[in-house]
Amino acid sequence: MNPTEIFSRPLLAIILTIMLLAGGVAPPGGLAAQAAPQRLTLSEAQAIIAAAQRDAASKNLRLSIAVVDGRGDLIAATRMPNARPTTMDTAIGKAMGAAIFGRPSADLAANSGSSLYRDMNEATGGRLRFFQGAVPIVRDGFTVGAVGASGASAQDDEDNVKAALAAVGL
Repeated sequence: MNPTEIFSRPLLAIILTIMLLAGGVAPPGGLAAQAAPQRLTLSEAQAIIAAAQRDAASKNLRLSIAVVDGRGDLIAATRMPNARPTTMDTAIGKAMGAAIFGRPSADLAANSGSSLYRDMNEATGGRLRFFQGAVPIVRDGFTVGAVGASGASAQDDEDNVKAALAAVGL
């Protein structure tokens, strides 16, 4: 095989793909991009928070509740009346960890001393909190966000966010 044959086939494939895409035709199988999962919306985040507040009030809990997107960026948060001020940072940090790692924060707590978790926490400015009380929000197999709560026992925090997600159908 001469050098022009080696380089002409990949170049030809690239040119054909560009032409197909420019013409509005989908590329052949294997080249088509998968559709991204639907993002978590502000209205969904607000509905989750409202459901979490209702559940907390029914149990006489005073919580801070935070909803983040799949990157761990805050979408919405609230601190219920008489919830301790420090609970807000903790709720956000729990939710961030659950979103970034795609696992409940209770699962993360056991490994919080590992170098990966320490490095990740350092990369986020020390904002992650590896305590039970947050769960990821998964849609079509993708983590699209997480919800975290803080202010009661770790188990009560987790039960609250799970109840909220169930109440809104997530």
